[in-house]
Amino acid sequence: TPSLLKMIFLIVFSLSLAIAHSQTLGFSCTSSTRFCPNVPSEITCDTTTPATTWDLSGNIDDEITFGGQDPVGTNETSDVNDDFTAIKTDNTSSILKFTSQIEFNNSLTVKCTELVSGDSNSCIIMIYDAPSTSPTIPIPGYTDISFNSVTLSWNPSTEQCIDHYNITITRNNMSLADEMSDTTSYVYPIDRGVEYCFTVFVVDIANRRGPDSMSQCLTAEVPEVPVIIPQPTNYPDDPDNLDDPVDVFIDIEQPDSSRPEVLKYIVIHDVNVSITPNTITFSSPTTTTTLTGAIRGSVYTIQVQPSNTLGTGNITSATVAVPSVEPPPIMTSMSSSMTITMSTSTASGIYK
Repeated sequence: TPSLLKMIFLIVFSLSLAIAHSQTLGFSCTSSTRFCPNVPSEITCDTTTPATTWDLSGNIDDEITFGGQDPVGTNETSDVNDDFTAIKTDNTSSILKFTSQIEFNNSLTVKCTELVSGDSNSCIIMIYDAPSTSPTIPIPGYTDISFNSVTLSWNPSTEQCIDHYNITITRNNMSLADEMSDTTSYVYPIDRGVEYCFTVFVVDIANRRGPDSMSQCLTAEVPEVPVIIPQPTNYPDDPDNLDDPVDVFIDIEQPDSSRPEVLKYIVIHDVNVSITPNTITFSSPTTTTTLTGAIRGSVYTIQVQPSNTLGTGNITSATVAVPSVEPPPIMTSMSSSMTITMSTSTASGIYK
């Protein structure tokens, strides 16, 4: 009957309104949302009816209301104030656009309300903090250094809203320059024999800087002269057997330095010259080698030349007298039964 149909229609219509009004608004700002300062930002609000109100409260108090039954796609726009603009993107959705500012942080509440149902959602505007961590600069490796430049690199910042990196450069402990880089690397010209130190910090888009990194220093020069410690070893078990040869163990100690890392060592020796070549080359970080076939009672000269990406350093020489019998173990100094003489000579040419 018509009365029954009318009753069914009213029940369905009422349920539809109840379901529509009970829906949670689609709101893009939550308690965990953070905005970068000084950049265009927006918050969206999806409702079930066209009538919508945006409210600002805190250090800005204002309101804008969209009402009526405007058709979808009207893109109605209204300025809440000079900083905020509300745009209705379709019949039931709108966007609040603004440029986030540091003074909004934790002091401004934005609220979207659907007028028909009274449903609303709100959030407090939160701005990202200033950078609080510093980049890490690895020690420049041999692939980062040439004869006239160094390529400095550092780990990307995990901070938000980063605009650029600032590189502070000193030359022989005197302030030289402040440079900017949009990437995590920077190429800087260098001169031979000069110590450069580099420090990096991040700057965000509000020009807030983070803490300095640890300084990394570099001297564009060939390696410093190492120390050679030779030690006769591998004597036969029978002390009366004086004919069997022994070994000479070589330990190279490279001084700590801001120069580019040592790539390889060249060892020149006259131990058992019947075995050729009498030049040994081995790569860093290895700093030891063993020379075989040493005759007991003999005196040998051992030379070591370090090499890095800029060339070969000076040659260091050590003279070692091999005792006929095995000397006592070395504790804090060389045995008095051995004679070691160190000397340094200048290398010629550049190793490549």
